[in-house]
Amino acid sequence: MLENVIQFYENYDEDGRLFRDKAHMIEYLTTIHYFDRMFTSDLQILDACAGTGRYSFYLADKGHIVTACDLVEYNADIIKSKPDADKLSGISVCNVLDMSQFEQNSFDVVLCMGALYHLDSIGLKEKAVSECTRVCKMGGIVVLAYIVDNPKRRLKNPGHCIYDGIFFSSGPRKIEKIAAKCGLEKMRNIGTDGLIYNTGIELNEASDADFEKYMDHYYLICEDESSIEASIHGLYIGKKIKNSKK
Repeated sequence: MLENVIQFYENYDEDGRLFRDKAHMIEYLTTIHYFDRMFTSDLQILDACAGTGRYSFYLADKGHIVTACDLVEYNADIIKSKPDADKLSGISVCNVLDMSQFEQNSFDVVLCMGALYHLDSIGLKEKAVSECTRVCKMGGIVVLAYIVDNPKRRLKNPGHCIYDGIFFSSGPRKIEKIAAKCGLEKMRNIGTDGLIYNTGIELNEASDADFEKYMDHYYLICEDESSIEASIHGLYIGKKIKNSKK
């Protein structure tokens, strides 16, 4: 499965995904809205599933010290090729299932913004979250992106495999249970893209002013259970309160 995931991203426009249109931007805008709310200044941040660096560069521009790594060497090479690559403190290839290159309690914030999409068992998800928690400082923040197991997707894709054997849903309650087992205390759980299944066309046709009003409203409701369940993507934000259970 690892090779299939790498091959997928070598042939996919990950760099443009979040900016394809207004509907896709909701995930990005909601995520950075919470980053701005919850991250204090000058933090040591590990972006452990950095993709092509969209969040890494955003956080570096905010004054944080950001280390970016990704499972896919092709993605890491894209980050290195960008004009602002020197803003990052490190760029490398890594696998969140084994981040032994990083010491325990190294970072104030650890982002896991994609690995959980591709892990097909609770055991592997726990291993990934445990590693992210291990390298996070006590009292620091771990952020976990996941695919929501919503009813509309289940109608099209029975079971929790939602695309071609490489994307797997988790659901908010499962993520919270895994996170708690791995030593995290929930701070927020968010639906990052809301009703784009049903409103994508209208959102993309909206004026910039109307879209901004929509986002202002969505920030107010994105933690509601209904918003999480309606979303494609979820975002769990937790505080490290103890070491992971083995």
